[in-house]
Amino acid sequence: MTAGGVRGSEPGYRLAAAGREKAEDERLDLLEQLFDPGSRRLRDLVQPGWRCLEVGAGRGSMATWLAERVGPTGQVVATDIDCRYLARLDLPNLRVAQHNILDDPLDALGPGSFDLVCTRLVLFWLVGRQETAIHQMAACLCPGGWLIDEEGDWGVPGPIDPIHPLYAGYHHAFKNGEWWASRGYDPFFGRKLPTLFERCGLHNIASQATATVVRGASPWTRWWQQNLDVIRGWDLASGTTETPDNEHQALTAPCSDPSVWFITELLHACTGQRPS
Repeated sequence: MTAGGVRGSEPGYRLAAAGREKAEDERLDLLEQLFDPGSRRLRDLVQPGWRCLEVGAGRGSMATWLAERVGPTGQVVATDIDCRYLARLDLPNLRVAQHNILDDPLDALGPGSFDLVCTRLVLFWLVGRQETAIHQMAACLCPGGWLIDEEGDWGVPGPIDPIHPLYAGYHHAFKNGEWWASRGYDPFFGRKLPTLFERCGLHNIASQATATVVRGASPWTRWWQQNLDVIRGWDLASGTTETPDNEHQALTAPCSDPSVWFITELLHACTGQRPS
């Protein structure tokens, strides 16, 4: 995900690549390493010949996998509002489109024509408009088509050993996800997906949630620290949220310490089907 598939919303997407392309490449490398295996398993229902849409496709790792999966008789459409990474893809059955799922006409995509519409780690950023985005994506499905989304409860991550010297400082700064809430986000958004899918008319809804326990200095904690660093930079540049040095240090110090055991986000994977 680069720009989250939306522009001009508040509080908005805070991990944009512009001006920090090298660092963002590293962050997205880790994101793909961490999340692509599970995303591929979730999309294992895709068949040759299917027509698939990925919203907020980022660098296109999953769009490329889908293109291989659907084969020469299928097609994948990969969208984002920032296509700097997607523009490098060159596959005959993959079309890249700069598109905002919230505000741009669906006619550019082909409403009612996709066997699969999917997105990952996008809706969290669309504060107050998540249901609209799901409704728009559901409208792109053909009868019997599937919608898949993966979103996190981002108020969950943190050290798990209360006697570790870095435990108290982290949790005092993070405040059970209030760190996110103070920036305008719902830290427990992921668990709302089944309800939102149902409101948008989808059937056969299934949802599962998973978390992992990892060490500091692992790929996941490195990725988490990069996110915290970028968001703090955004806070400082915008002047809208106070982020003291000691608070940021308390949040990031456990991420690079291999003696710390860390629980990851609770990742919710939700599927739903348009009635046939």
